[in-house]
Amino acid sequence: MNAMEWMQTLLISGLCIPSFCADYRQHCLIETPKSWFDAQSYCRERGYDLATIDDMGAMKSLLGLSADKAHDELWIGLHYGGHKEWRWSLADKDFYQEGGRKYRNFEGSSETEMFVRQHNGKWYTGGIWTQLFFICYDGNRKGGERYVLVSKAMSWTDAQVYCRSTHTDLVSIRNPEENQAVATAIDELNVWIGLFKYGEHWSDGRNSSFRLWSPDFGVLLPQNCAVMTGRTSGRWRQRSCDELHPFLCTCTRKRVLKVKVRLEDIQELNDPAMNTAILNQVSHNSH
Repeated sequence: MNAMEWMQTLLISGLCIPSFCADYRQHCLIETPKSWFDAQSYCRERGYDLATIDDMGAMKSLLGLSADKAHDELWIGLHYGGHKEWRWSLADKDFYQEGGRKYRNFEGSSETEMFVRQHNGKWYTGGIWTQLFFICYDGNRKGGERYVLVSKAMSWTDAQVYCRSTHTDLVSIRNPEENQAVATAIDELNVWIGLFKYGEHWSDGRNSSFRLWSPDFGVLLPQNCAVMTGRTSGRWRQRSCDELHPFLCTCTRKRVLKVKVRLEDIQELNDPAMNTAILNQVSHNSH
């Protein structure tokens, strides 16, 4: 056989061509109760980690996985890590352009307070028991109607639950123009916005800001880790990390795609035309 005509099988995941390398995130329910740190070790020893939850789609998948364990509290990968950062309640990564997550307009803040309020365009911190009016963001509306003022005093965590159930979330402010739009919407009132300080982190280091706390919990306290429970439709609670619970591992696997290419094309795998040809063959082979 002529070398120019020779065909070989290419393992795309092995070559790691960016267009074709993909992780498929699955979850495994481990029913043997363990402490949070023992559960973390169990997952990691098998090349996995405790489950990170990125959005409501992942939550629905986990609820289906644990349907027959509806009354169990299951460890997930969220734990108190000590290092505190400011984060927006609205977790959708596509909502923020570069730098949008980092916009701040603080006039005053306290190290001991973990939630943020806006007054006359300036930001201040507030405590967990403080009751204020608040402003929601509604992604289904346009212009200034996206900012929905709720004239009912609530704690920050209760305001978050309200906004998520009736609109999209507590408002995020990504730039000076949006900060002014919110200031106009609330007039001179003192209201909660969606920024909060947290000390919890995901075991695998992922940067997901998605949270689904039960209404009576809002942030993790030191020495605590997070469980999800079927008793509250999967909402999360915090428990001492030393308690024993079943747990969820995130079992990420590489999907291997096998395609055939000519030997002389191996040096051209980054060429767009070659990528298109590979995709066409993968599509053909999958039918």
